[in-house]
Amino acid sequence: MKYLAVRLARFCLLFLWIAAGMAMAQEQQPISTLATAAIAGATIAEWKGNIRLSLPGQLPSNPLRGEQLPPGTILDTGSGRILLRLSDGSEVMVRAHTRLQVQQPSLTDPSYFQLLLGRIRALINKRTGGAVPFELGTPSAVIAVRGTQFDVEVNPGNVTEVDVVDGFVEVYGRNAAGGSVLLEPGFSTRVGMDSGPEQPEPTNEMRPEVERPELGESAIGGKSELEAEFERAELDREVETGESSTEMMEAQEISEQTAVAVETGTKPGSEPQ
Repeated sequence: MKYLAVRLARFCLLFLWIAAGMAMAQEQQPISTLATAAIAGATIAEWKGNIRLSLPGQLPSNPLRGEQLPPGTILDTGSGRILLRLSDGSEVMVRAHTRLQVQQPSLTDPSYFQLLLGRIRALINKRTGGAVPFELGTPSAVIAVRGTQFDVEVNPGNVTEVDVVDGFVEVYGRNAAGGSVLLEPGFSTRVGMDSGPEQPEPTNEMRPEVERPELGESAIGGKSELEAEFERAELDREVETGESSTEMMEAQEISEQTAVAVETGTKPGSEPQ
């Protein structure tokens, strides 16, 4: 009888040990799921201008279309701009004079990118159910979305400004216990280094200088909105460059005519005698 009781006690201990192990495995499962669901990195879809990449452990280099950017990569756009595409088709346009770091989302910091300086426009595909939301970090704020189009700008004073074009965006202060604000389309907020986010205001009142696209205006020719916007911006730049070149040529021609006129004693633009 005593032997049976000992065996029963050992069986109970073994059962409890197995149950505890299964419970620990279930508790660790979300960590594994997050690590696999939050696929880090980005792919270069398009780029123009003087872009410098600093990949982890490598010397600075020029970008290549289709190049994979692993976590730890830092982009400096200079006077150029670059369009990044995530694994789910979401896109981020990094504008001129911007410094951005690619990150590995984790439980302690689920941000895909750290915007250190400058301005970006993000078009994030909708994430439903238990999908991990997209997060973007800045020195002063954390921006969380499940699918939307929005702009983020960080100025030299590390003040973050967020403008929402479509969907909803939740903005937190990184260094202050000020809670969060939820931005609707057409609204903006501002976050300082040691303050929580300001109450939302209409973007055209807080930031009247910001150009805001109409929804769907860029979705032409089977291209994504940001891809088409990227091409349209490039065309505008080429037109401006062409006009500037024409003006410079005309100014140079007038200068040359004036020089000839001074030497010959004739009026600029007239035939020398």
